[in-house]
Order: sequence, then structure tokens, then C-alpha cells
Amino acid sequence: MGREKDGRGLSQLTLRSLLLFTFLFQIAGAQTPARLAGQIATAHQAGEFDGVVVLSQNGKVVSTSALGFSDRYSQTPLHPETIFRLASLTKQVTALLVMQEVSAGRLTLDRKTGEILTSLPNSAARVTVRQLLQHVSGLPNPSDGPEDKIPPFYTRTQNLDKTSLEFCTGTAKREPGEKFEYNNCDYIILGALLEATARQPFAAILQERVIKPLGLKSWGMFPADPKQAPRVAFAYKKDGTPDDPQNPATYGASGGLYGNALDVANWNDALLTHKLLSPALTEQMFRADPKLYGEALGSWAYDSPCTTPPVHVIERQGEIGSTRLLSLLLPQRDASVVIIANADGLDFFNTYLKQGLAYKILSAWLAGE
Repeated sequence: MGREKDGRGLSQLTLRSLLLFTFLFQIAGAQTPARLAGQIATAHQAGEFDGVVVLSQNGKVVSTSALGFSDRYSQTPLHPETIFRLASLTKQVTALLVMQEVSAGRLTLDRKTGEILTSLPNSAARVTVRQLLQHVSGLPNPSDGPEDKIPPFYTRTQNLDKTSLEFCTGTAKREPGEKFEYNNCDYIILGALLEATARQPFAAILQERVIKPLGLKSWGMFPADPKQAPRVAFAYKKDGTPDDPQNPATYGASGGLYGNALDVANWNDALLTHKLLSPALTEQMFRADPKLYGEALGSWAYDSPCTTPPVHVIERQGEIGSTRLLSLLLPQRDASVVIIANADGLDFFNTYLKQGLAYKILSAWLAGE
């Protein structure tokens, strides 16, 4: 199903992408340093980045750029309004919804899940809300298996809620709290807990508490039937062929969200200004645990050496196939960076190691203030 077969076609794609990027940069980021534009354009010219970058500060978007195509076959350009899979940004949203339940007194972080979902088997019932948020549950992991194959868990289309819980509450891999392991099951179960305490489907909770109050018109949860899903940007492997098919709805409260980068920036602004959660609970949600690689609740937190003194960063990564997302909150600057790529290429997940495109973007932007 490859769609790009000759060098001439690829060079045309690059030229058209750069023209589009130049236009978008001029209308939306005139105050952004040229060094920043150069970092993004260089990565694209090298075939290492196709995607959208949005920078915002003080509640306003200060720069947008879009490079590449949402569909290479039809040569449909990417735009800041392009809809993507938002992948594990969903976990940050789920964590906030959990903290809202804590605020309302319907949950406590150290409460065991079996006290809320009484039908859970003991392997899951003994895990606490905090252990789910921190990925130390010890529960089965649907991503286990060969790295070059999509696990069957992510291609299902029938009875998603039932079959997800059956898998995620199966035989535990280890004792709760014993070891960190990134696991989508943790947040799938958190979604079930939210539905039990709020007495609404997860999508309805999201709509009522996040999408509607913030006016995030592009956001939604993928429906179980892929035929009813909205059109999102295609994602491409390193060889230029489209991703192997998955059903994003199978990720549920761990990764089933879709939307555009502009609304991710609006979400970031809501986090920075406490529109949905009190400052005290936001601080608790974003408090790093050094024993868990700097993980907070639904995010990571660290001091980035891209400035002197270092700037504090709240990071959320997301990845489904070759769609990759990075959202960086800068509370001290009331600012955020959103990067969404739809092609497997340049690393931008190692910002904390002073590596990758996101680190270069962050450094160039802050240096130009």
C-alpha cells in the first residue's frame, strides 16, 4: 500500500511542504526567531519530520508551522487544524479527571480499585488508584509481544469495554508497587473507575468536563466502529508506507482521544491557568517522583537545561504507530510547545537528555525571548 515510489515525487512533496510551511510561519509566527524556523525546516528537508508545531504563551498561540501531508497519495497538506490521533495525551486528560473525582471526594489516590469496582478479580482489586496512575500496578500489558507486530488487543472492534477489562484484570505479572512498567491497561481501568464514580460513559465525562468548558471543537473519543471514526492524518513508516491498521478506540482512556494541535495548546493553557483543577491538586498531579524516573500522575516533570537557570517542564508523550505527540508545559513562562508528527523519523522524545527536535525548538524559542 506504499504511495511514494520515486525520488521525483518525494522532492515535489518536500518543495510543496516547504512552501506551505513558509506561508504558515509568516502569518502565525512572525515574532518567532528565524533559528526556530530553521530547526523545523532542516528536520523536514532531511526527511526526518512531517507534522505540526504549535507554540503558545499567555493563553495565545504565538507560532504555528505545518510540514508535510496528511495524505501523501492525494498530497493533502498538513494544517494546524489537521486532526490526529492524540494517543497518550489521553492519559494526562484521564489523570485530570481522576483528580477532579478526588476534589469531589468520590476518590482517594490510595483507595483500592476493588472497593469501587467490586466485581474485579483480586489481581486488579488490590491495586490502588495511585498505582494505576504511576504505572506500578503489575497488571497484564496488552503491548507485550514482538515489537514488529500489532498485538491483537489493538485491532478489536467488538465489545471493547468488556474485553478490555477481561484482559487487563487477568493474571497479574507482579505485585502492585513492585516495578514501573508503562502499561495502557492502567489507564483503561482508571477509565472504568471514572465511569463508576461519575455514573457516565468516559466519552460523556470528557465532553461535559473538558471539551465543552474549554471549547475544544476538534476533540473527541474514537468510536468502537472504525467506519464511524473521523478522518485523521495518515501516518507513515520510515519506508514511506502507511502504518499497519489499528483501532484507536481499543486504547480507551489510555489513548483513544483525537483532535488537532491547536486544541492541545488550548488544553495546555487550561492546565497552566487552573481552569479545570485547583492549583493545589494540579501541583499534586504534576509532582515528580524521583523513584519513578521523574514521573508525576499522567505526566513527567523535570528541569530542562535549555536555559540558565533551567526551566521547569511538564512533559506528556504519546505514540500510536508512527503518529507521535509531544506536549511540553512551561509553568514558569505560562507557555507550551506542542509537536505532532505523522511520519516515523527524527527523535523528539529525549528533551530531558538535551537531545532531539523538541529540545532544539525549546532552546531556540526561549533564546529568542
